[in-house]
Amino acid sequence: MVARVLPSFWRTDDPTLDARGLVVKGGMWRHQREWWELKNFIRILVGGYGSGKTIELCKRMISLALINAPVPVAIVSPTFPMARQTTIRTLVELLKGKETLIKGFTWKHNKSTFEFEIRHGGRTGTILIYSGDHPERLKGPNLSAAGIDEPFLQDEEVFTQMVARVRHPDSKRIEINLTGTPEQLNWGYDLAEGELNDRHDVGIVRGSTRENLALGTEYTKRLEGSFDDKAQAAYIDGEFVNLAAGLVFHAFDPTKHIIKRQIPDSAALWLGMDFNVNPMAFVVGYETGDGLHILRDYEIPNSDTQDACRVALSDFPKLGEVFPDPSCRQRSTSSPGGKTDEHYLREAGLHVSAPTAPWPLRDSFNAVNGAFRNGKLTISPECKRLKKYLCTFSHELMPRQESMKHLLDAMRYPVTSMFPVARATATSEVFFG
Repeated sequence: MVARVLPSFWRTDDPTLDARGLVVKGGMWRHQREWWELKNFIRILVGGYGSGKTIELCKRMISLALINAPVPVAIVSPTFPMARQTTIRTLVELLKGKETLIKGFTWKHNKSTFEFEIRHGGRTGTILIYSGDHPERLKGPNLSAAGIDEPFLQDEEVFTQMVARVRHPDSKRIEINLTGTPEQLNWGYDLAEGELNDRHDVGIVRGSTRENLALGTEYTKRLEGSFDDKAQAAYIDGEFVNLAAGLVFHAFDPTKHIIKRQIPDSAALWLGMDFNVNPMAFVVGYETGDGLHILRDYEIPNSDTQDACRVALSDFPKLGEVFPDPSCRQRSTSSPGGKTDEHYLREAGLHVSAPTAPWPLRDSFNAVNGAFRNGKLTISPECKRLKKYLCTFSHELMPRQESMKHLLDAMRYPVTSMFPVARATATSEVFFG
C-alpha cells in the first residue's frame, strides 16, 4: 500500500484571530497539528471540551475520502442524533467553506442514507455516517479508513468492528482515527495507555481546552468553576482519570509511582501471589533498600499454583521468597493428594513468608497507601493491569470489580508483610521451609 499525501487544502499553521479573538483564518493548534502528522494505523486525539477534536476528525475524513476514492470511509458517532449535532453539522460547515474557496469542489449530502459525496480533482469520495449504539450492525463492506467520534462513550465492539472493516485492497491510505474526551478508565484507556496499546500500532496526542485560544479565557474559567480537580484533568486537560469517589488505593499517583528501574545484580527477587484458578494472579518485585519495586504483574487464566510457579521461575530464575495468600496452608488450587498451596510453593524451591492469620482488610489497605504516600512503593511501567486496577478499584464499586481483586491482593501481601501498620499485630511472620 502506498501512503499517499493527503490533499493540502487544510492549513496546518496556527489559526489567525482578530482583535476580538474570532478566527479569521482557519488552521490547527499545536495538538491538532501533531495529531494530523501521526503515521500510525490507529491515531488517537484525546482532549478536553472545546479543544477542536471533532473538526479535526472531519477534516481528516474529508481528505481520506478523496485520496481513497472510490473506496468509502466511515465516521461512527455514539448515536444518529449526536451525529446530526456534531459530525454531520461539522462536515457541512467545512464542505460549504471549501466549496466557496476551491474551484470545482462540489459535494452532496444524502440525509436519508447518511452519506456524503465529495467531488474534487476528478475524484469522487464517499463518507458514510454510522451510529455506534448497535455495534453488531456495523458489519458490512470493506472500508479504506474510519473515524470514531467520542469513542470512549461507545462500546469497545465499535472499535473492534472498525478494525475488521478497514482493509479494502484498493485503499491508498488505511487508518483509523479516534477523537474524543476521556471517559473513566475504560477500554479507551487500555488502548491509549494499557494492554490494548501493545496489540496495535497506536499514536496518541492529548489536547487541552486551554490550547484553543479562540474559546477565550472565560469559557475555560466556567469549566474550572464547574469541575473538581479530577474532572478538570479529564474534561479540560484530556487526561484519563478515575472519576469515581472512594478509591481504595487513593495514595497511588501514576506520575510519581510509575518508575522504570534497572534490576540491580544483587536484588533479592520475591513473589506476591494470590490463589485463584481463573485467573491465577501474582507479582514479582524486589527491595530497593528503603522500599519495594514491583517489576511485573501476571494474570494467568485457568491456572494453578504449580503452573504459576513454573511461569514465574522461568521469567525470574533467581526468585527466592514468596508472600502468598495467608490461607496457603488451608486450601489448594491444585489439590491432588490433599496437598496444600504452601506445599507446592516449597516444592518449587521458594521460601514462604505468611502471617499466622489474614490481615484486617483496612490495615492492609492502609499499609499499601502508606507505602505509596511515603515513597516506599513503586511500580514498573510494564505493570499496565496493576496500574489500571490501582486507579480504578473503589469501595462503592468493589462488588462489581471482583476480577481486579486477585492481582491487587497479590500486590498487597508483600507490601503489608514488609510495611505493616501499627495495629496489625496478627502479621507476625511465620517462615516455612
